[in-house]
Amino acid sequence: MSEAKDIRTVHFSCACRQVTGSFKAHDRALPLPLTLCHCTTCRHQSGLLCNSYATLPQGAEFQVNGPLEFYKASKTVFRFFCGNCGANVYVEDTGTEDRDLCTGVLGEAEGVVRLKNHIFVADSKDGGLSDWVPDVDAWEGFSTGGRKLDAGWKEGFRARGERAGELQAYCHCKGVRFKITRPDGSSADLTAPRGDIVGPPAPEQDSSRDDAVWWLRENGTKYLGGTCACNECRLASGFDIQAWAFVPKANIRQPGGKSLDFGAGTLKRYDSSEGVHREFCGKCGATVFWHSDSRPDLIDVSAGLLDAEEGARAESWLGWETERVSFEEEAQNKDLIARLSAGLKHWGEEKASSSAAEKHDFGDEETESDSKKTPKTGSLD
Repeated sequence: MSEAKDIRTVHFSCACRQVTGSFKAHDRALPLPLTLCHCTTCRHQSGLLCNSYATLPQGAEFQVNGPLEFYKASKTVFRFFCGNCGANVYVEDTGTEDRDLCTGVLGEAEGVVRLKNHIFVADSKDGGLSDWVPDVDAWEGFSTGGRKLDAGWKEGFRARGERAGELQAYCHCKGVRFKITRPDGSSADLTAPRGDIVGPPAPEQDSSRDDAVWWLRENGTKYLGGTCACNECRLASGFDIQAWAFVPKANIRQPGGKSLDFGAGTLKRYDSSEGVHREFCGKCGATVFWHSDSRPDLIDVSAGLLDAEEGARAESWLGWETERVSFEEEAQNKDLIARLSAGLKHWGEEKASSSAAEKHDFGDEETESDSKKTPKTGSLD
């Protein structure tokens, strides 16, 4: 067999298809190792909980065309994204001469990339998305020079101010800044078609009942957080796993306290389909919002922009959906999303078990204490 027949051409494109390209790699170099990066820069530059990259072989033939914008994230790191739809496409490090392709833009994943490791997990403070894709090496630094995280590393982080009334959010260049307020009476006072993240409604479900307020969790004290693997989210962000927080528009404010303005700062809009709108930062390429004409009062906020003191998952603000990855059936990298789906379920079961144990312990103490008190009558309803 000739050497030419051992060379594979892999194509990629963004959501709007204005940026297209390809690279060539020898069969023996494939699949490329896929890295999930959890560093603070990546989270705020993309808006995601982590970015998925594949480093191209040195000297690989690489071509790209279209309206690319670049953002200088550090002295040597340049990030390239589509100026029309905001999709991250690739990253170049002039210091190492590495070129990392954002794996969400790949036209195919099977045989091209394979999950290898997590890096910069410690930046997340709480583990971020790495806890949902376990059994992968986790590193403090780059995989070429970092060391594996020790057990119990999270104990070094102390959450402060979890009950603050506002949660700040921003992209890496700070051209987009906003804040989220705690759920209040107005948070449930809207109507919104049921999101795929919570699955189709049960046949007997009455949409007028309180459980139709699917975007609130834990008795209305938190917003719903969820992951999505749909083609549009993947291609518009440039990465495999989009994480959204579902927040009523009334609870999203400009830094000065004014109502949300989709034209503020460096926000730029891309309409991915009729009546469906996506905003991204026109300077650094961060995915920011998703909203639609069918539910204008409920906004999908890119969770990686949130700056919660307790960590990337912002668990004092978000209750994460663990039973479903939205549009999992559309996943391009089926192995990665299947692992995410299984990891989410396991993580959710562990949290539920831990919560039940805590309630049981608290209940025992309360019973002993209450035995010395006069029983109360009446109801809180």
